[in-house]
Amino acid sequence: MPKNLFPIIFLTVLFFLSGCTQQGGRSGGGTNGLIIESFGPVISEVQPGDSVDIVAVLKNVGGHEVRDIQVSLYGLGDWNYVLTSPPPSSLAPADPTGRGEVETAEVVWTATAPSYRTGIENQEFEMVAYYTYSTSAIAYIKVATESYIKSFPHAEQQNKINELGVKMEKYTDGPISVTFSAPSKIVKADSRQLRVTINIQNVGGGSLVNNELDINIVTPGRSNNCNQMRAKLIQGKSKQITCLVDVSLGEGWDNIPVEVHVENYRYKVSATSSISVSPVV
Repeated sequence: MPKNLFPIIFLTVLFFLSGCTQQGGRSGGGTNGLIIESFGPVISEVQPGDSVDIVAVLKNVGGHEVRDIQVSLYGLGDWNYVLTSPPPSSLAPADPTGRGEVETAEVVWTATAPSYRTGIENQEFEMVAYYTYSTSAIAYIKVATESYIKSFPHAEQQNKINELGVKMEKYTDGPISVTFSAPSKIVKADSRQLRVTINIQNVGGGSLVNNELDINIVTPGRSNNCNQMRAKLIQGKSKQITCLVDVSLGEGWDNIPVEVHVENYRYKVSATSSISVSPVV
């Protein structure tokens, strides 16, 4: 290949890729729960006074129903726009087996471009989707005394230790995640309570409205010192809650059920896009 052809081919490929990725200014937002799969105008540049559809595709990729969906546009300035195809009130959860179709919804605004003598180049604007969600997590935390472990033949003791710890029974994928940890799997024979840590994290790619969660902690058949509470995530990202749960070691071991229900929290995700308007001729 002649050397002078390489810069031409390189620039041609770069221009082609740039056109593919930027046309319509489409992008998405969110990672768990409700996500904005795509968002942007159907064409990237319009004439003054022309109308264009701005389309967003919403998808529920979590394990709980999305409810009370609301959408808003910000940053379009002098554009006139109306929501011509609003979102549904709810979206069903994803199929946990992965074999079913994930429910999606299309949201459409029709926008009319302003008339500026100089036009508008790549005006950025934002969509925000608000929704209500719930997360639940159920685990069993198995602990044992050292004497119980040593009551087994030496060759079996490690297997018995491996049976201890946190075993998740149920978990709801969503924008707020709940996991459990216990500092000790082998406990003293006279222990009456077990310290359990509940880790709450924002994994949805967005933020909590008002940064507040109502948390209900249940330990069926035994008492704990947590129960119900209202919590705020540190910097909107995470929160650790430590609970003391009653433990019964009459048989040398115990399997402690712990349930956490974070219900009806309000969450929001966003996506950005851009559009251009030609100058007035």
